[in-house]
Amino acid sequence: MLQFSNSAPNLLLILTVSVGFMQGRKEGLLTGFISGLMIDLFYGNLFGFYALIYMLSGYLSGHFCDVYYDEDIKVPLVLVAITDFGYNFVIYVTRFLLRGRRNFPGYLTKIILPDIVFTVLIAIIFYRILYKINHAMVAREKEGTKSLWIKG
Repeated sequence: MLQFSNSAPNLLLILTVSVGFMQGRKEGLLTGFISGLMIDLFYGNLFGFYALIYMLSGYLSGHFCDVYYDEDIKVPLVLVAITDFGYNFVIYVTRFLLRGRRNFPGYLTKIILPDIVFTVLIAIIFYRILYKINHAMVAREKEGTKSLWIKG
């Protein structure tokens, strides 16, 4: 796994936000649920916690599907940054603040901001790959509806 300054890119969050942004709320919700469930199964202490966070991330990013443009990368990168901040903030509140650790400025500068920067930098590359996959899937779907044998 790539790691820089004690932070790693959140690839599942990039996947969830990208699918929600390109496909819509239902697909983002489903992708977020599966991604969060995988984290819960392998790393989580409280089952369903990450599934809920990722589901909300996918669903909320799916609201921006209406402003989806083919070559525009600014909106998905901003969505990834905002979602990553929200994800880390929820982690801070549930894992640290409720236990009496109130050093939010330290957590912000040492964990949240480097994580956001690194995730957004990786999202630039990863989003392009997901965009090409999505474009190929949509083209194949449209090609299937034009078939003489399948009436649409």
